[in-house]
Amino acid sequence: MRGTIGAVVLAACAGASPRPPLTLTYLGVAGWQIDSGATTLLADPYFSRPALDGPIASDAAAVAARSPVRAAAIVVGHSHVDHLLDAPAVAKRTGAQLIGSESTIRVARASGVPDDHLITVKGGEDLEFGAFSIRAIPSLHSALDGKHGFGRAIAEVPTLPMTFAQYEEGGTFAYLVRVGGHQILVLDTANFIERELEGVHPDIAIIAPGLRGEIHDYTCRLLHVLGDPPRVYATHFDNWRGPPVDAPPDADLQAFAREVARCSPATTLVIPKHFAPMVVR
Repeated sequence: MRGTIGAVVLAACAGASPRPPLTLTYLGVAGWQIDSGATTLLADPYFSRPALDGPIASDAAAVAARSPVRAAAIVVGHSHVDHLLDAPAVAKRTGAQLIGSESTIRVARASGVPDDHLITVKGGEDLEFGAFSIRAIPSLHSALDGKHGFGRAIAEVPTLPMTFAQYEEGGTFAYLVRVGGHQILVLDTANFIERELEGVHPDIAIIAPGLRGEIHDYTCRLLHVLGDPPRVYATHFDNWRGPPVDAPPDADLQAFAREVARCSPATTLVIPKHFAPMVVR
């Protein structure tokens, strides 16, 4: 299920300046922790996995057990509950800047995250933080409801706790994270705007495969516009409604692996295990 990194990529890397190892940790659902040694960044941290049949609140014990003590920034791709619910609590615990759409920021503000730790993006921003930088890339949510889903915004002043239905999409972004000499693309749902990714050639691409069959030639088009990245990490493939469980790849994930191998033979696909740090050099 894994390809190999081609000789051209290896030769290019061999002549490059040494860079410190990067540690990636899959947090489950679409959540990731990115550690460069000096800097910790998070994407869509979601630990609570609550029942969804009423008002939904972040689980303080789950957040304390799984989130780092400190983080510099959190990026949220869109505002559905399984991407946003825990992000405000993690931001308050870690002191991180929280980056996302107006809908994401509305919920974070209502959750008590101070304004000086909130950064609203509309897509196109390329933000410099010294030890790292983050580019917010306009994107699209996967095609829900057989392509009949429609993204809406969260209320301007949300009342918490909200229900599952009140966690509207609120707009979707991909993020290009540059840290420790690496460029990491985070794509937390299976859709994209091809022209927005032109010239974006990450060495690490975190890609969601779910519902990709609703999108024309999703895997090949995406990998090719990204320059056939040397490493792809699957994301948002587990059962987001239940506890995190490492299981053998299901039929859909196996099909995604075959697509990656066919479309980009030099790309290594990694199907991560929950909370298992992976070192990338």
